[in-house]
Amino acid sequence: MSARRAFDELLEGTLIPAFCSDPARRMNASGFVARSNTLSESDAADFLRAWQAGLPVHQGRGQYLVGAATVREQFFTSGSKGPAERSFTLWLEPIITVGAIGRLHFDHGWPIGCLSAQSADWAFDVVATLDRKRAIIAGEVKKTRKEIDDLIFYMKQYSAEPGAIDSMSGKIRNGYKKVVSLRKLRAPVLWLVGPDQYEHVFEVAYSRDGMMEFIPTLPLALAFKLDGAAPNTDV
Repeated sequence: MSARRAFDELLEGTLIPAFCSDPARRMNASGFVARSNTLSESDAADFLRAWQAGLPVHQGRGQYLVGAATVREQFFTSGSKGPAERSFTLWLEPIITVGAIGRLHFDHGWPIGCLSAQSADWAFDVVATLDRKRAIIAGEVKKTRKEIDDLIFYMKQYSAEPGAIDSMSGKIRNGYKKVVSLRKLRAPVLWLVGPDQYEHVFEVAYSRDGMMEFIPTLPLALAFKLDGAAPNTDV
């Protein structure tokens, strides 16, 4: 059986019923918008591996904690509150996020207790830490390749402007917020993950005046090491 078919069975048999179990949502399975399920084969495989290992822990109402996270993830977004029976769609980013955390755990050796979905300031979707406090990897997930490419463009722009003021909106502001958060986290590795394992890995060099440089590197930089995944370089 293909990973995508297995995911569809999990979706219909487990994920949708769990999400619809809360009567306050006024939803049932017939309200799911099937065309929203555009998950790729590789993303389905990554999610299933994490799911089968029990990495997402159900908290009720179709909400899950992943790793050391304190913020609950859900895999659907809701339609208008107006109709008696509300529609809902698959939310690709959390699905890819769970798969990405699984990859860090299974492929790169990170203990699950060092991994979490969502940073404390909500700026990043994936964080890998040592000692539960020192951020090593800051990861962000987007549902399209273009969104990843746009994020890289704007993060590079604002990483060279320590004094930039938050007066923008949309994807521009999103890039700005990531840079502001990264300056606080000082994570040495930035991991940007799109659909179908489209990804970019950067080592981050920090200067004393607040500027940053993103240096493209190989996925080997994501590997777990007790002394950190990459040097936290000051320039």
